[in-house]
Amino acid sequence: MNFICATIELKDFVGDPINAYGLDYCGANAAVPANSSASEVRFRVLCYSRSGPKLQAFLDWKPGTRALITGNLVFNDDPSQPLDLIVTTLETNIPQEMYCNQVILGNAFFGKPETIKERDNGTIACKIGTTLDNSEVTTWLWMETHASRKEKFYDRHRSGRHCCIQGYIREWRTEGDDGCYRAIVSHDFSTRKDQDKSRRNPQTGGSASGYSEVDPTPVY
Repeated sequence: MNFICATIELKDFVGDPINAYGLDYCGANAAVPANSSASEVRFRVLCYSRSGPKLQAFLDWKPGTRALITGNLVFNDDPSQPLDLIVTTLETNIPQEMYCNQVILGNAFFGKPETIKERDNGTIACKIGTTLDNSEVTTWLWMETHASRKEKFYDRHRSGRHCCIQGYIREWRTEGDDGCYRAIVSHDFSTRKDQDKSRRNPQTGGSASGYSEVDPTPVY
């Protein structure tokens, strides 16, 4: 599960109800504000369509204003589409210059070593994958981390190794391109301890003989 806490600026509401992930939602187009539209992080914000204070606060949210939202970040496999943000809590009574962008990816894993890049700006980047719950569909994005994490990064990186990443999300688009460069800028990350591979020979696991012998194939 991937958690986000961010100040999101509302662009406009989606008119029709949205059925996604087996539930009905009210939807809106929104973004984490940036210096330019090319670098804002865009979302389709989904609020569960059930009468109550959260839905009412969502519907009363004014276009052009910000709200502090916590929720679940859902990645899709189409980089031209905004990320889905499923609202858990919503606070619209905040200063309009307030900025927050914090993400925890709890369902991520490292890509292949050949995707690792040491960049001139003092960051290390590599591809990471994330999946939906109980799904085989993988979304790929970049993990960026400061060079001060270099030793830990190379020590922990294994292709396919699961990791938990804390940081903030960023996007960047070239003019006229619907897709985007999408990355998690990692403050820190954690991994499970590597398990020693078993080198035990089956024939040492008991007193029976024959584990290492192959007989000719009989003709029945």
